[in-house]
Amino acid sequence: MGYLRGTFSLLSPAGLLQALCQEQRSAYLIAQRGAEKATLWITEGIIVGARCEDLDGPEAVYRLAGWDEGQFLVTPARDDAPETMAATCEELLLEAARRRDETWSTA
Repeated sequence: MGYLRGTFSLLSPAGLLQALCQEQRSAYLIAQRGAEKATLWITEGIIVGARCEDLDGPEAVYRLAGWDEGQFLVTPARDDAPETMAATCEELLLEAARRRDETWSTA
């Protein structure tokens, strides 16, 4: 796997994660939006670690999934994955969507 670079104006965080996980890729994802930074470790299509600012694990994925702008870089998998979780992309993105809908319906 080579490198993949892009912006979330072309491909949403959810779309990017779905593509990597459906292809059962192992990858390291770095995303940035202004001063915010997110990193995700994916092993054979399973998200095994995630950080976004002060959040770790699933909460970090939920935060990243809500971004509507920013840049990303996907590189080959790294050996430093924190392995703080083992979750499928589908379950994380469904929960992120549920939270987003809940927030919009109460606003």
